[in-house]
Amino acid sequence: KRNPSAVPASTYFEEIRMLFYRDEFSMLVEKWNAQRAQAVAHALMKVLYPQMEKEIKSKLLQEAKEYVIESCVLQFRKWLETGPYPVGQMNDSIHESERGPRVMACAYSDDWNVSGYCCCLDGNGEVLEFLRLSSVHKRRNSFNEVERVQKEEEIEKIKDIIVKRKPDIIVVSAESRQAFGIVDDFKSCISEIEFDDDTLVPVELIDPNVARIYSKSSRAKEAYPSYPELLLLAISLGRRVQEPLHEFASLFLSHDDEILALRMQVLQSEVPQDQLKQALEAELVTKINEVGVDINFCLEHSHAEPVISFLCGFGPRKASALSKIVRQENIQIQNRSQLVIQCSIGRQIFINCAGFIKINPSTFILSDSNSIEVLDNTRIHPETYAWATKMAVDALEYDDETGDDSNPSAPVEDIMKKPDKLHDLDLDAFAVELQRRGCGNKRATLYNIRDELFAPFKDFRIPFGSMSLEEKFTLLTGETPDSLYEGKLVTCTVTGIVRRRPNQMARDRANPLKNQITGYLQCPFCLQSNFPDVSLVWSHIDDGSCPGQGIGVRTKLENGLSGFILTKNLSDKQVHVPEERVQVGMTIHCRILTVNLDKFSVDLTCRSSDLADKQGRFSIPRDMYFDHAAADVDRKKEEANQQKPKQKCIKRVIVHPSFMNVSFSEADKLLSSMDQGEAIFRPSSQGYDRLTLSWKVTDKVIQHISIKEEGKPNAYSLGKSLVIGDEEYEDLDEILARYVQPLAANAREITSHKNYREANGGDRKYLEKLLADEKARNPKRIPYFFSSTIQYPGKFVLAYQPSIRPKIEFVTLLPEGFRYRGQVQNSIGQLINWFKEHYKDPIRVSKPMSQMRPQSVHGSSIHGTPLSGHVHHQPGQTPYTPSQWMYHTPPSVAAQWSYHPTPTTDD
Repeated sequence: KRNPSAVPASTYFEEIRMLFYRDEFSMLVEKWNAQRAQAVAHALMKVLYPQMEKEIKSKLLQEAKEYVIESCVLQFRKWLETGPYPVGQMNDSIHESERGPRVMACAYSDDWNVSGYCCCLDGNGEVLEFLRLSSVHKRRNSFNEVERVQKEEEIEKIKDIIVKRKPDIIVVSAESRQAFGIVDDFKSCISEIEFDDDTLVPVELIDPNVARIYSKSSRAKEAYPSYPELLLLAISLGRRVQEPLHEFASLFLSHDDEILALRMQVLQSEVPQDQLKQALEAELVTKINEVGVDINFCLEHSHAEPVISFLCGFGPRKASALSKIVRQENIQIQNRSQLVIQCSIGRQIFINCAGFIKINPSTFILSDSNSIEVLDNTRIHPETYAWATKMAVDALEYDDETGDDSNPSAPVEDIMKKPDKLHDLDLDAFAVELQRRGCGNKRATLYNIRDELFAPFKDFRIPFGSMSLEEKFTLLTGETPDSLYEGKLVTCTVTGIVRRRPNQMARDRANPLKNQITGYLQCPFCLQSNFPDVSLVWSHIDDGSCPGQGIGVRTKLENGLSGFILTKNLSDKQVHVPEERVQVGMTIHCRILTVNLDKFSVDLTCRSSDLADKQGRFSIPRDMYFDHAAADVDRKKEEANQQKPKQKCIKRVIVHPSFMNVSFSEADKLLSSMDQGEAIFRPSSQGYDRLTLSWKVTDKVIQHISIKEEGKPNAYSLGKSLVIGDEEYEDLDEILARYVQPLAANAREITSHKNYREANGGDRKYLEKLLADEKARNPKRIPYFFSSTIQYPGKFVLAYQPSIRPKIEFVTLLPEGFRYRGQVQNSIGQLINWFKEHYKDPIRVSKPMSQMRPQSVHGSSIHGTPLSGHVHHQPGQTPYTPSQWMYHTPPSVAAQWSYHPTPTTDD
């Protein structure tokens, strides 16, 4: 065999083919080489390549789904990483049983006719008081006295609630940019209140995405049936500040899959929702067990109870059973062992969840000191309590006599008060001793125990705080760095012209200029040039009537952001007066130069050079996977298309309702919406002595026919004699009456016949299938069908099947009837009768197509491109097909349809 490496292979197929190629000179060897090449081609093209394509598409789809789910999980994890607002030094008025900060939350609607609400929550998330804010949209400095008075009364009520309830933080729903005004109102209220200490209550914005779902849920209506939706939203906002995990956990346990209503990624609706929910649930389980669950608090407060379902070893069913037992038997869980003894929790479940359950002794109403275990308020598992006690005893250097037998937890309590002594322990040696006793490698466990004794159930989440500038911008505008960026093309509306009034120094240096053409003087600032005397110019400047120099244009984008265009960025040419280029209310196209996050605005440019960006100054950076070669090919194709000469349309001065100065493509577009048989006369690209008649044969077929003008008085007027083929007409009305209307009537007659089929514009395979199906149903009959043809307007296909093979012939439309095999029939009935009698007759041979000369009747398709090889037309002219195609079967069609082997015939 021939060495494959000796012959360079340009494709993988060639490389494989050469492995089976035998380099010998023999007819038999050559045939076997060809046979093997066919086998390789079949294996690659028909088997391997389709299977590989299918596999690659499946893999790409799976990777895309995994990426979307991973993106959603990352966003969800980011939300879960935000912890509650730090309590700090609690106010004296707050009860000891409150575990979190007191929160005042405000929710409002963008509708100015809807009142807002604010509510105060205690440290446990229960509603203390709420207030209806009917003037939340109004301003304290309003020009309307009634609104100003109402706003002041509402401000006083807010002050009273703040003084009475003493919230640790105030949060406002970030629904829109109006939230900034509401935040300012609350800050002004706080600044006007005299607190006992110097601390000020912070006022922050908060994302209402979770609260919005809660306010519309059935569980919110069940808990607070009389509360309006905005008040429910405010309650959820406050609880999210106290403990976000409670609000997120409740989204998973509803029957409506509320968690999937959170917007985490733009394509999250395109991935399997059950997989997405499962991934999000796994993330929530991890975070809840990492933080720990205060079991008594969750059982006492219904809004916090959902987190129990996400404890390791638990689930909705076990959590519901635990809650039922505790409430029925009025159990107060004072230690972890009660979960097994009194709450019927199985041993394996207890092993899984014990280290994540938090039992805080300070919250007990009545407690037995002997039943309280200090380590139950840590992440230390009951299996390692002895090691923790051992570490405490060793760190405190207690001996046997020092220990208190009545309180075994005393060393742990003492070491938690002095945790620095734990640093003196050699935990590595302790781990070696445990491993020698067969406990395994417990080094990491011992260090975790030491950390828990330092800070039991330390929360590693980021405390709730102020949003970053980017987060506020995205939340209030809905725009992200992917949707709003420098260089993006936008559409905006002009809202005003910005001017700068001259200062005293500029007025002193001003020098009015005189227009040499008009003789009037011009203001050097606003450039108003209608002053006949210099004194009028100075009066105009000094009395303040000069608006000043135009420095830019204010605009508003479709997303509500404000934009600004400097005067120098209005045009590539120098602009002194902005009104010369734009007017208020005008819609213009711009490109973003800078995004100002702090001002919620963008700087724009509308210079033609910046919009075109031929230098690629504003182009988006491409990643490593971008196909630069394909981009260059597309760019060259676009440039080549732009350099092609456009189709010329010679304007004509002809007064007739059916005449239009339109091009070939425009005529096709107009006729596509007209009725069958409608016609348009239009200029011809062949010269001033030609017109084109475009008429609608069927819904998908439009025929274009050339009309020769004779006896023209001038180049632009209509000729006195109009010739189509060999027929002469006096005017356009006569062509419509004697030519177009009979053709349209004949077309309607053939399309209304029972055997007419659309057949996708005369598709050969479609017609063959119709004939085969009809022949199978009635083998003794000869089926036949008519169909219009897109490729040859003005002709209709006659397809029939006398025996095994189908046959295809053409029928030409004429004003006087139908031309078939050289015979003209006046009606479709006569045509069919003649066809049934003579379909077996030998077909008369006509003159070859190569010897035919083009005449004056032409055809083209509205959807296809005209055929080449028979007609040579100039570039830019409307292409036509020769007149012989109207009366003879085209040889290219004969080859395409592969009908019975007969010579090319006359129709």
